[in-house]
Amino acid sequence: MSTASRSAAVIGIGSSTIERRSPCSITAFAVDAALNAIADAGLSKDDIDGYVGAPTATNAGALHVDGADEVSMRHVSRALGFTSLSFQVDLAKAFATDMVAVAAHALRCGACEFVLGVRALYNLPDQPYGVSSANFAFGDDQFLTPFGYNAAGARFATRAQRYLAISGATRRDLFEVVAHARRHASRNPFAIWRDRNVTLEEYLDAPMVADPFGRLDCDMPVCGAVAFVMSRGELARSLPHPPVYVAGAANGQRASDIFTHASRRRDDIDFCQLYDGFSGMLYEWLEGLGWCEPHTAWKFIRDGHCELDGKLPVNSFGGSLGEGRLHGMGHLREAVLQLSGRAQGRQLAKADNALVQIGPFDASSFLILSASPA
Repeated sequence: MSTASRSAAVIGIGSSTIERRSPCSITAFAVDAALNAIADAGLSKDDIDGYVGAPTATNAGALHVDGADEVSMRHVSRALGFTSLSFQVDLAKAFATDMVAVAAHALRCGACEFVLGVRALYNLPDQPYGVSSANFAFGDDQFLTPFGYNAAGARFATRAQRYLAISGATRRDLFEVVAHARRHASRNPFAIWRDRNVTLEEYLDAPMVADPFGRLDCDMPVCGAVAFVMSRGELARSLPHPPVYVAGAANGQRASDIFTHASRRRDDIDFCQLYDGFSGMLYEWLEGLGWCEPHTAWKFIRDGHCELDGKLPVNSFGGSLGEGRLHGMGHLREAVLQLSGRAQGRQLAKADNALVQIGPFDASSFLILSASPA
């Protein structure tokens, strides 16, 4: 059996529009992204026999209503008219990286041939976003919610505050993360902030949300969806675009295993897509995976090493801070476009291996994607 035939690959990627608010439903965004991904793969709906989703709305004020701020596999299947899926699963509180890993396992065990993955988010009108409106709290939340720990990024702000105190970085250095995101977003036609660079004065004048995070340190809630299609390697080779292979996966408890699982060294990675729901998050894995010494990632970014022509390009599409909050789906889409040579005006000079990390410090998952199955 060849290496390609043992591999799982992303063969299509699709997006809806990304809008701050919209009169269209979350279902419409999910369907648009799914149809675009299927078309990008050169397939029809009838070819799809597997589905993986991650429907959970993760903002503190979420309603968790199917068809309102979430879309389940059953909801999407009905909307697309699927009736013969041999594999279908929704992952609870999961990320795009988890979706790809599960789809790869399904393909390798022969459960299906073409898997569609869909993740949609929706900014409901007249609903609190960063703050829970619930009158009750259960489980761990009863010890957290009354103190605002899960509201408006407070738990991430606490971590960032400690980082600044130990490292010597300041909010001026957090601004460099936001400015970096806006520069890259200017080349991304989907990005909410594509036409809006930011000055230091604007950044420092923005209202404080949770010290040290001001409004511009936080990703923008949006309406939108991204979808992907995956197949096994031998099926991928005859399709319209170069396949992007899943080289390896890992989770936050064993993050460093990602290089072993993927048979790649850190130095083999050409670029990263790192989750940036809040500006301070970028430091975590630049240091945790060994690209920077502890408490020095702020200098790495400040000195330009994460630019498109830097030592390690990061978030070449603008990340969540530049594109909008799609819970990491934009990070996956960008990795696929770069590795298949389709990132147009932001295409990197070298894009053979990418690391995609999605999630916060206590719940991340990781992929290494590659242009080669080997």
